[in-house]
Amino acid sequence: MTKLQDWSLGFGNDAKLKLGQNNSDLERVLYQALRYKHVLEALLKITDVFVYIKDAHHKFMFASDAFARLSGHSSWQELVGKDDFDIFPEEHAKVYFEHEKGVIKNGETLGQHEEPYFNLDGELGWVCTTKNPVFDDDGNVVGLIGISKDITEMKKHQEIIAHQATHDYLTGVYNRKAFYEFGETMWARLKREHTPSKLLFIDLNDFKTVNDQFGHQEGDKVLCLFANILKSECRDSDLLARIGGDEFVLYMSGDKQAAHILAERLIEKIKRRSLRGCKISIGIASSEQARTLSELVRYADEAMYFAKRSYTQSFCFYLESE
Repeated sequence: MTKLQDWSLGFGNDAKLKLGQNNSDLERVLYQALRYKHVLEALLKITDVFVYIKDAHHKFMFASDAFARLSGHSSWQELVGKDDFDIFPEEHAKVYFEHEKGVIKNGETLGQHEEPYFNLDGELGWVCTTKNPVFDDDGNVVGLIGISKDITEMKKHQEIIAHQATHDYLTGVYNRKAFYEFGETMWARLKREHTPSKLLFIDLNDFKTVNDQFGHQEGDKVLCLFANILKSECRDSDLLARIGGDEFVLYMSGDKQAAHILAERLIEKIKRRSLRGCKISIGIASSEQARTLSELVRYADEAMYFAKRSYTQSFCFYLESE
């Protein structure tokens, strides 16, 4: 194993450790500490950043105590001589190993990139990592330095923002904007594959009465229960969205019989649930009848209103009864 004291200070290709605005001191100290083992050990003990140093065989030589704790070890000394496959799940170790190939073989700096990990509770987390090659005096790569910052909370926040942008705040299904964005992609794919599709336009009848008699809080509960019923009947390939106050659309691949069966199942399920007296009307339109997704929605909407005005039908197909 190459001794740390023999390593050069050089980082090829004008590489620079990047830890963020608050870590410039750590960068400079780590850079100088490569020749001073006791300084390096002190630094790696106090920092909360995940820092590790490996030799040319991907074996750990040094690590910060924070990194040792992350990998389930009480101290960094327990990591010496081990590689990622010894301490991490195989699927993650493979990712780390692939990322390091260019660093160790070609002396390339791997800039900030995201890597997954599991914490001690088995929960998935993410780090932003930079990996830099370390050279000896002859320009040979003798190892690497990796520096990782935990970005799990930041990613969770980003996911929440992304979810809020595409989902209805109350029911959790897709919102109108997301429906047309994802629906256009689904429409184009099904057309390209010559796969028939149907759109169900679903309206919750007498919902305004619920708000007027029981208040908006109870109305919200009814909407959420209704949305959960719809979600329970959806396949993973279906697209469900709330596009109005009490109006939902369900876009699905399949023929007329499949849409017919789904509509009957939804109606029967609503009858068995307490929705403050609300019933549903469903209009169904076929992709063969429309030139665009917007036109398909309009046809299904028209069919829904026909069903709503009917005393004998809870659902109908576009043009079927005209």
